[in-house]
Amino acid sequence: MIDAGTSELLVLILAPTGKDAVVAQMILGETGVQSMICSDVESLCREATDSGAVLIVEEALAGKARQLLADFLAGQQPWSDLPVLVLTRQGADSITVTEALASLGNVTLLERPIRIVTLISAIRSALRARERQYQIRAHLSEQQRVGEALKEADRRKDEFLATLAHELRNPLAPIRTSLEMMRLAPDNATLVEQARGTMERQVRQMVRLIDDLLDLSRISRGKIRLQKSPVSLASVVQDAVEAVRPLIEESQHHLAVNLPPEPLYLYADHVRVAQVLSNLLNNAVKYMNSGGQISLTAERRGEEVVIAVKDTGIGIPA
Repeated sequence: MIDAGTSELLVLILAPTGKDAVVAQMILGETGVQSMICSDVESLCREATDSGAVLIVEEALAGKARQLLADFLAGQQPWSDLPVLVLTRQGADSITVTEALASLGNVTLLERPIRIVTLISAIRSALRARERQYQIRAHLSEQQRVGEALKEADRRKDEFLATLAHELRNPLAPIRTSLEMMRLAPDNATLVEQARGTMERQVRQMVRLIDDLLDLSRISRGKIRLQKSPVSLASVVQDAVEAVRPLIEESQHHLAVNLPPEPLYLYADHVRVAQVLSNLLNNAVKYMNSGGQISLTAERRGEEVVIAVKDTGIGIPA
């Protein structure tokens, strides 16, 4: 791929005799212009995609050659308009030249015999125009990259907000249940304290989720911030179960929780692990008929804890 920021754009030369092409290449080389001699139009088209300009003699455009070149130029990218310099016979009024002007697009006619300074000036002008085309291509590529990045950021934002909207609903059920308990038994100090504790934990959960919602930079990146610390496995499971307990009871499901007898501590984000478990339990509740069985088990395996949620629902397709 040619770098549009360099002056090394290649001029392709097509002449009917090797001598004409070699002389043209020598002249261009003496002025610092790089060039390549092509044996026919087919080879020129193969090399022309990232070239700087084409220098071709009128005789090389006879017969099918002109149409082959015209077809190639017609298939260029929207940003591309490859300069074609045609060395014509004196008079420049032949049918070949007329057809070339009509079908080849960005054509400059150079009547022979031509002064070397005129040839070099035309070549350099064509290369400058071609370099600007490459700059446009680079700009369009950057614009496309930015557009795709914006689309990706928008997609991540939608996913992030959809996840948070789902998470924000989870704490509402235990809060509503706790409020109902406090209303029905305002004089039961034990029950009121239990309800208050549940509400405090769930409100903290909601505050954390709302903080996520307000962190716009992480929304665009689709990232979750983890706040790790030593946490009790039992307390994490308790918070997760607490969040879905009202839904479990409403659906008349049975939940069995089996934890190791010894206290286990994790170095993890309490809120995030509880979120994961409550989502799994939530899915179990939603995709079972009334009266289903749910189990949450945890066991220590070396330095890790493995937690599993199983249910008698429809399951997930393999």
